[in-house]
Amino acid sequence: MIEAIETLLRHWGEQLAQNGHGGGLPSTMGTIVEFAGCAPRGGVYGAKLLVAGAGPDYAAAEVNQVLYAIERLEGGSALVRLAYARYRNEPRLTIAEQVDALELGRGDAGRRAYYRQVGVLHERLQAGLLERQGKLAVMRRESRRDGDRVRRASLKHADAAHRGRGLELKSDRSSGDSAP
Repeated sequence: MIEAIETLLRHWGEQLAQNGHGGGLPSTMGTIVEFAGCAPRGGVYGAKLLVAGAGPDYAAAEVNQVLYAIERLEGGSALVRLAYARYRNEPRLTIAEQVDALELGRGDAGRRAYYRQVGVLHERLQAGLLERQGKLAVMRRESRRDGDRVRRASLKHADAAHRGRGLELKSDRSSGDSAP
């Protein structure tokens, strides 16, 4: 069991319990479908969804995405069921109840299988999170490179357009008044 992943999964479970999966703010069409026409003018008070803070935070959303990816792998659906049983259920189930619900066996054999599955879940989740962070770092690096290229091109274009007042432009750039 990886302690940091355990803490992260507990946070994920709390976020889903408090805020749900997120991603679904109300729309006009959704209101029409929900009420089979226009929403009633009276009798319905308050919003069903939170506007600020709707859905889980960034860390919990990342865990959710990795769990979706794990679910698509062979044997992944059992690991996702384990994650929901262990971290998401309210009230929390005992380990024996989780072993029974997940049909991992009876007695000590079931308990060993349960902890083995928890270890596999933690390892796959950690690998998935690291992979996502690696991809994000590459995207940021490429974005920074593209931004630098566009900035250089715009400065070159500005130099060409303002040859007559080139000294002004260069003094502005050296003073730090304009973007690099």
